[in-house]
Amino acid sequence: MSPIGSVALAGVILLMTACSPNQRIVDSSSGRSGNAQTNAASTPVRSSLEQDVDSMKTADFVFVYVFRRKDGLALDADDKRFATETVPAEMNRRMLSDEGRAIVIGSNFRMPPENLELLKKRFSFEDHSQPGAADPPPGPKR
Repeated sequence: MSPIGSVALAGVILLMTACSPNQRIVDSSSGRSGNAQTNAASTPVRSSLEQDVDSMKTADFVFVYVFRRKDGLALDADDKRFATETVPAEMNRRMLSDEGRAIVIGSNFRMPPENLELLKKRFSFEDHSQPGAADPPPGPKR
């Protein structure tokens, strides 16, 4: 074999071995992907409602209210219309949650009792407000 052919053959062999994957790295990465799947499976999945309530709390809303139909079904157009007409404009943020089965309201203002009672008659109610937020504000000092 000529010297040029020997050099070319050595170069080809060198390139082929340099381009193959390192077996140690391949083995370690397959072990990590199994752990990632295990970790993902052990992490509890939060519902969209929990995420939406948490987002209201993260936005520092003092009052967080959740309303659902009493039968647990998705809110229909009439339910949404009623809620829109009954919830005062001062309530800062409203969103549909839980695949359209809940309305989450976040506000720094307490919902007027008469509006809250109307909503409670039609919907089931959950109060996720900050601790102490449900207490009436202190009266004027005398």
